[in-house]
Amino acid sequence: MGKFKLGVTLDRAFALGAFVLDLIVVYVSLAFAHFLRFGNLSSIWGGHLLGTWAFYSLFFVLITEMEGLHFTRTTVNRSLLGFRGVRVSMIVTMLYTVVMFLFRLPADYFMQSRFIVVLSFFCLVLFYFLLRVVAFPYVFRLLIRPFMKGKIRVTVFGDSEHYRTLRALCRKSPVYLWYLELVHVEENEGKDREEWIKFLVEHVRDQGMNDLCVCDDGALFEDFALSAWSLYQKGIQASFFSEIFEKLRYFDPWLSTSHRMAMIFFTGKMNRLSKLLWRAFDIMLSFVALLILLPFMLLIALAIKLESRGPALFVQNRVGLDLEHFAFPKFRSMMHDPKGGHEKAHKEYFEKYANGMAADSESENGFKLKNKSRITRMGRVLRRTSLDELPQLWCVLTGKMSLVGPRPCIPYELEHYKDWQKLRFTVKPGLTGIWQVYGRSRLPMDAAQFMDFCYVLNRSIGLNVRLILKTVPIMLIGRGGM
Repeated sequence: MGKFKLGVTLDRAFALGAFVLDLIVVYVSLAFAHFLRFGNLSSIWGGHLLGTWAFYSLFFVLITEMEGLHFTRTTVNRSLLGFRGVRVSMIVTMLYTVVMFLFRLPADYFMQSRFIVVLSFFCLVLFYFLLRVVAFPYVFRLLIRPFMKGKIRVTVFGDSEHYRTLRALCRKSPVYLWYLELVHVEENEGKDREEWIKFLVEHVRDQGMNDLCVCDDGALFEDFALSAWSLYQKGIQASFFSEIFEKLRYFDPWLSTSHRMAMIFFTGKMNRLSKLLWRAFDIMLSFVALLILLPFMLLIALAIKLESRGPALFVQNRVGLDLEHFAFPKFRSMMHDPKGGHEKAHKEYFEKYANGMAADSESENGFKLKNKSRITRMGRVLRRTSLDELPQLWCVLTGKMSLVGPRPCIPYELEHYKDWQKLRFTVKPGLTGIWQVYGRSRLPMDAAQFMDFCYVLNRSIGLNVRLILKTVPIMLIGRGGM
């Protein structure tokens, strides 16, 4: 087993075990609630219980995946894991209750008793805490032992205070207590970035380390991106700790400390099979969505035409995978502009944005403030809910875009991109992504581009699914749209 594969093996095995246990916990909870209500064990295999279990399991697994509860590192903070387990249980119970009453689910396949549904919530919380939060980490570390050929050795690069904090945090995990070894390396002053990266790589190889943890409060997003990319190309998994990540509101909650947030790059490149599976998912979901939403999209187009003159669709040239240009359609949300005044205003805005201004700035020079009068009433609704992006489902279906990925840029924006920011063009642009979910229009360019960079390095089917699930509530509440 390669030295860089040890942590991957542990994480994959933990995720599989946690997934299977979640299904078991859901069934045991429903069966126990049914037994408490009727005192009859013979009925716990009935069709009504199995149908309810299928419903609960589907949403329980989806939401726990969205919450990121299947990672080994969740064992370092089991109080947070327990809290999120309660939240997931509550959401699933409420969903089932709403669906049960709205759609009158057949009694032969689904439980109808409101008392059992409420009782199931408390049973779900109880068994999730006992089996998943408390017992599973100890059972898992015994079951995985035959497959772990030694410990995962991690170099912690930075000040000694951070090393002690991180070490104390990891020792709270029953799994990491057995299989993780942290080695502290004092900070080396006076090295430039290339020398520093070379030092890190040589240390990892010479000392037989598996991963790196780097603490640096003085680095900028560009510094972290260039370092992460250099290590990624050499197959070295790394996590970075800094106060700067708190600005993003996107960081790892499990390994973050009270003073420094964690940004992790533990995901390897998507293999060919994963890419094919995700492309199949892109085609299937975009086709079904277009089929279902076509009448609704026609109504939106009609509303746009009735409110203001001009075409319902706005088609623009955008830059996608490998810097190739493609036609990018949106529902028109601004007044018709045949003279190109909107584009000129946007060019001026983007120059300021590239120099550090957040897109939602309410200053006198803010693009959003200057163009409020140009946006139609229908356009405000479309932008707030991101419904103006629906025509791009066609781009997903034809392969120019994906459901998840960085947003495609306009050609004239490229001149403002730094080399590390252009790494976003190594993947397909998407309808949604990390920036759309966590940043939206509140972040300056360097921070927003760093979030897209994080997606490029951490891209996986699991991350894509989590981002899609998180996009839905953001569309409903309309947070951060422009």
